[in-house]
Amino acid sequence: MISALEKSVTGARWVPARNLHLTMAFLGRVQDERIAPLSTAIGQAVQDHVDFIVRLGELGAFPDARRARVIWAGLDDPTGGLAGLADSIADSLEPLGFPRETRAFQPHVTLARIRSPKPIELTVTSTPLAFRVERISLFESHLRRPAPVYDELTTFPFRR
Repeated sequence: MISALEKSVTGARWVPARNLHLTMAFLGRVQDERIAPLSTAIGQAVQDHVDFIVRLGELGAFPDARRARVIWAGLDDPTGGLAGLADSIADSLEPLGFPRETRAFQPHVTLARIRSPKPIELTVTSTPLAFRVERISLFESHLRRPAPVYDELTTFPFRR
């Protein structure tokens, strides 16, 4: 799917495969001394969740396909597992001073960024892909060129 898009959308910076991810909560800059309480809160947030299946969904663009700045692949969440998990995480982080996101949770994976907004065509067909979500991870990001580097700090497996 990405290789077909790369041919049809020029001028985009494509996310390297190793960096593809779903952001459950963006925390911004976090001081080192806050990592332990943050990890504890996230661990408590996921302890009652069990694994679930999500499917690769439709392609989209932010803010829209007529003025695209970001190209993304949506994730279909038929059981509501991702939405419930995002809500639990937001509940656990709010007492630590991380404000709840005001926009509705829209599970997606960013595929590319476009420097200047432009219209794009998103008519690529792909093979349906489903996968099991069994855990989440806390990452530290380092802004580098040509792409950020993500270091996994902790993994939080779901209840079995």
